[in-house]
Amino acid sequence: MWYVARRTAAALLVAAMGVTVAGQSSNGSKAIPRMPDGKPDFSGFWSLPYVPNMAASAAAEAAVPYTPEGLRAYRNHDAKDDPTSLCLYPGVPRIMQSPYPLQIVQTADQLVMLFEYMGLWRAIPTDGRSHRQGIEPTFMGDSVGRWDGDTLVIDTTGLNDRTWLDTAGHQHSDAMHVVERLRRTADTIVLEFTVDDPKMYSQPWKHERIIRPLPPIPGLPPLIEYSCNENNRDLEHLVSFKPAANR
Repeated sequence: MWYVARRTAAALLVAAMGVTVAGQSSNGSKAIPRMPDGKPDFSGFWSLPYVPNMAASAAAEAAVPYTPEGLRAYRNHDAKDDPTSLCLYPGVPRIMQSPYPLQIVQTADQLVMLFEYMGLWRAIPTDGRSHRQGIEPTFMGDSVGRWDGDTLVIDTTGLNDRTWLDTAGHQHSDAMHVVERLRRTADTIVLEFTVDDPKMYSQPWKHERIIRPLPPIPGLPPLIEYSCNENNRDLEHLVSFKPAANR
């Protein structure tokens, strides 16, 4: 959409200038922002990196540690069946790589993520509590946080199996457990997440993302309305696209 293109252009300009939104140096020489209690402050507006394929090269694809069930699911997927194309929520960790702005609101005992994408949110307690018992699986799961020094560790369980990990069609089961580690630098947030799903992957695997400040765009608020209205009335005639190995 036009506003996404404007935001993308602004982000590229800021990156090329080598400065933050506030015009400050991004060489890491500044102290990280902190809350009154001394914890790192993640508050603000952020631009999430878009990662359509978490194994974007043949070498990376070969290194993905599938179980036979996981490999079968990937090889048999059809791109037109991407759950997000039907306005189903992206789940965790996919929500953290959607190419739309994110606002973080932080208090002493909670971190709230407000996503422009699909108008979603995550309200994450940061007081070290355990997961609720007997939770029903959902698209976004149950997330709880704890501090490991200056790193915020977010543990998510209770996810259903109706989401994909990325646009490329890497899938997961309802046994998936995701651990995210957020580390604040002077100018960015470093996100590392670990996916542990014994049904679909033979071992846990990690990815890292750099989340950068959202460049301001004249005439647009930081977050705008996102309406996802699934109205596909002719699904059987959508064009299919399957992995090359199955063609």
